[in-house]
Amino acid sequence: MPSLSPDLEFARFCPILGVAQKVSEAPQPVIDLGVGVPGFLPAPHIVEAAVRAAHEDTGGYGASRGDPALLKAYLGYLRRLGHTHFDERNLVAGLGAKHLLFSVLRAIIRPGDKLLVSTPCWPTYFDIAELVGADVVDVRCTAHSGYKMSPQALEQALDEQVRVVLLNSPGNPTGAVYSAEELQGLAQVLRKHDVWIICDDVYQRFVYDMDSCPDLLTVAPDLAGRIIKIDSVSKLYGMPGWRVGLLAADRRIADAVTTLNSNSISNLPAPAAAAATAALEGDQAFSIAARQRLAGQREALLEVLRGAPLLRFCEPAGAFYLFLDIGQALGRSFRGQVIGDDESFCDVLLKEFGVALIPGSFFGAAGHARLSYSGDAGKVLAGAERIKTFLGEFA
Repeated sequence: MPSLSPDLEFARFCPILGVAQKVSEAPQPVIDLGVGVPGFLPAPHIVEAAVRAAHEDTGGYGASRGDPALLKAYLGYLRRLGHTHFDERNLVAGLGAKHLLFSVLRAIIRPGDKLLVSTPCWPTYFDIAELVGADVVDVRCTAHSGYKMSPQALEQALDEQVRVVLLNSPGNPTGAVYSAEELQGLAQVLRKHDVWIICDDVYQRFVYDMDSCPDLLTVAPDLAGRIIKIDSVSKLYGMPGWRVGLLAADRRIADAVTTLNSNSISNLPAPAAAAATAALEGDQAFSIAARQRLAGQREALLEVLRGAPLLRFCEPAGAFYLFLDIGQALGRSFRGQVIGDDESFCDVLLKEFGVALIPGSFFGAAGHARLSYSGDAGKVLAGAERIKTFLGEFA
């Protein structure tokens, strides 16, 4: 039997989607606080735009860079954020932010290059790095630093092999948000090193206790030529399954990703592109209302879990995740069974209490678990109560 490519022989299936599979196969109803879907659907005008595009379809191919109307809409979105230096040659659309991240790293990573990330982080960063042949420099962050990388830690981790620094704010899985001052500190370091900087901004609208999310492009416009901004309609507009991601970067990056598109996906489907265009250009009220709802659910969740036994956490400033430190529970017994690690913790919680969380080890932070509070408010709170009950039975 012929073998697979060595790049894929040992590649792992996305671990978060693996938990989703466990939930779908569970024999009893499950309160799913695991997979990070935004918990709301796109507004009617978005769906209507997709339907119109389907009826108007000519049966031909679209543009590999992205539908012109979609790129125009994204350019308007960027300019509303104050990023006026881009034009449509700086932009490209892809099948979600994950696809664009893969394409960007495929375009710029050379043999021996390294990707610098701070953990805890989205597991796909590790997996894509492995698939494109990049080593990962892991800057470990803790609750003490609010799960954020300091300028000193960044400076210490950078070396001549680091080709890309990846920043994610608001962060998955922690909900951490870098302040403008913290970004200025990172920018001071980045100015001294000739590296690409990927800003994964897919949660940028979902911040709490602040008017808007600080971003590196605004704080350090002199770095704009090296910043690769990645956005998505998935989280902002309740459209994860529509698979539309957007990228703004130096023309060399945008052109390279467009070339990769032409040899892989060809183009986005017209209905998805039309829907994303309507989302970016249309009434934003439903998305803003979602942020307000999430802020309320965050507060209610924190109220339930404050004081829970064997549990610690940092209050998240953005996204829709709570990263739980369950280290005090590990090594203890639950109904006679010793819970040795975070994967066992999540497996037993799912089996015995019907609540799904994502193990922290998937994010590079063993001894933790990620909780998504974006779903139905009643189920989120019911799940939190079950977690408290579970922890209360540890001996």
